[in-house]
Amino acid sequence: MKPFCEVITTRVLPAIRSIMTRELLTTYGLTQKEVAELLGLTQAAISQYNREARGFRVELLEAEPEVMRMIKDLTRDVATKGISAKKINSRFCEICKKIREKGMVCSIHEDIYPSIAPCSNCLHER
Repeated sequence: MKPFCEVITTRVLPAIRSIMTRELLTTYGLTQKEVAELLGLTQAAISQYNREARGFRVELLEAEPEVMRMIKDLTRDVATKGISAKKINSRFCEICKKIREKGMVCSIHEDIYPSIAPCSNCLHER
């Protein structure tokens, strides 16, 4: 069974990057190359996020207003304030903590492993 941290790495972080990529490209009018440089990714990765070939489970995050506000705030700061990679990483951690607090990883975990339902692993791993 995948621990919740692996679920975050393989499912949640790509979904966050996908949302950020879409925002940076559409709302802020940046190029794929500019987005790649800001996020420390390759242009090819940005292209995949843009085509939705990466970053599944976006709808789960989009359904949670507080999480979306955090993602959009981070995206705005990346686009307009040129925040450091260290600060970006810190903000990603804050978003992931909020996602865990809300039990959102549990629903992904249950999708992967229906036999563990009801899942609450990440709610107790602090």
